[in-house]
Amino acid sequence: MSAPASRSPSDVIRMTEKQAREAHKLVRKECCNYVDGLCVALDCPCPQLITRSLNCKWFHHAVLPGNASLYVEITGDRSKTKACAACGQTFVPTGSRSVYCPTCGQRIQREKATARKRKQRQSITL
Repeated sequence: MSAPASRSPSDVIRMTEKQAREAHKLVRKECCNYVDGLCVALDCPCPQLITRSLNCKWFHHAVLPGNASLYVEITGDRSKTKACAACGQTFVPTGSRSVYCPTCGQRIQREKATARKRKQRQSITL
């Protein structure tokens, strides 16, 4: 993850270019108020698409949380992250029981499956 978006003295969240591109994709794909480049609620061009600031409250509270990693990256809200039990890297959990980051999760799952099958095969007597 890149550094959190910078905040100006007026507490406006400013996004990096990469974050802004991802946010624009999210607006076009997920925002229910976005129709043909216009904001239905404001009856004008979508304010989120014409700036790199996080200025649309609807986008901030309803659309952006749908993409957890981008939400954490832009807002800097680390309360939605966990530390991986294997490598210690922070990640955004996909569920309440997530313990490992996606990379370690696959490896740990494979190791546990191998050990389980090995134990199962040893218990079989011919």
